[in-house]
Amino acid sequence: MDRKSQDKVLKAGFTIIRKDDQPTPRIKARLEGGKDYKTLQKFETKAARDRAFAELLKDETVISD
Repeated sequence: MDRKSQDKVLKAGFTIIRKDDQPTPRIKARLEGGKDYKTLQKFETKAARDRAFAELLKDETVISD
């Protein structure tokens, strides 16, 4: 999804999340009004991150990039 499409989705009240591994496993989020992804939470392991990611996606206003 390109940046303009993401802006439309964010304006509609959604949150976009993505997984990241550098420098440590973490979840990054882009919220309305923000231009860039910000670290939402850091984790000790990828497995812990993946479990938290799956929980976040249960919210109907959260989508993955």
